[in-house]
Amino acid sequence: MVPTQVRAPFDRRPLAREAAVAVAAFGAFVLWIHALWPVASTLRSVVRPGALAETGLGSLAATALTNAAVVVAGTIVFTVAYARVRGRPLPLGSPDRADLPVVAAAVLAPVGVVAAVQLLAGATGTNLAALTGSSYAAGADPFTAGVVTALGLSFGLPAYVLVTHALVQRTLRSAASPAAAVGLTTLLVGTVGPTDLVSAGLPLRVAVVTLLLIASIALPVYAADAFDRGWLSALSALPLAVFAAGALLQWVTGLDGVAGAALGLAEVGLVGISAYAYERTESLLPPALAYAAFVVARDAVAFLVGTGAV
Repeated sequence: MVPTQVRAPFDRRPLAREAAVAVAAFGAFVLWIHALWPVASTLRSVVRPGALAETGLGSLAATALTNAAVVVAGTIVFTVAYARVRGRPLPLGSPDRADLPVVAAAVLAPVGVVAAVQLLAGATGTNLAALTGSSYAAGADPFTAGVVTALGLSFGLPAYVLVTHALVQRTLRSAASPAAAVGLTTLLVGTVGPTDLVSAGLPLRVAVVTLLLIASIALPVYAADAFDRGWLSALSALPLAVFAAGALLQWVTGLDGVAGAALGLAEVGLVGISAYAYERTESLLPPALAYAAFVVARDAVAFLVGTGAV
């Protein structure tokens, strides 16, 4: 049990409380996945997936699926445990027929954004293959590329959907308006990278960043109760502002030129689109379709331009 004197300031400011909980859950998930990698390694040594496949692609697929089984199982366990601890149900329903336009938009918008990024990349002398770090030889097998994309989706999609929407967005929504929940979810997950949730930094760095962000949120909350002067309370929010500015600066400096910035913004937009669709439909299906559409479109365009097909 959390002592009353510690809990009370957060109880009077539920959005700050739920934001801190969402950050803690996000960081704990990343650390949990890191902790599962040795389990995946042990499973591979027992199952020996490479011995079950006759080709290099088959061996890759078997190994990736072994990893995916561990990651997906771990993600589900983490999400269910979190939902049980917080006493909240998991949204597993399907959208209503009235929500079909929202679902269609969630699928088509990421595809259109990827096409726009490629057009901008071409106009600036690069392409999507270079931006994503992909390398394809002329005449490369599209089936192999498709298998690699599917393997990435096998563990990236469940992690994205459950963490972004079942954990972070639902947590924020319990104390914020729909627009605020969508915006904060987009900011948190979008700057980390929706396609990199299972490999978002080294464990120690993730733990330190998570604790610092929680402390930065808690400081103005407690200062509001401790100080009578408004300017002191405002000053206590400075670490949070510095933290946010530093995170934004790190994200911006990691982008590769104008086209790279467009691709980074496209990933942020993906989170915003799927968060809005989830808010409208209360179903995880539209976010899952949006994520899959983005990844498939991105990889398909990168393959086509990388091989010179377009």
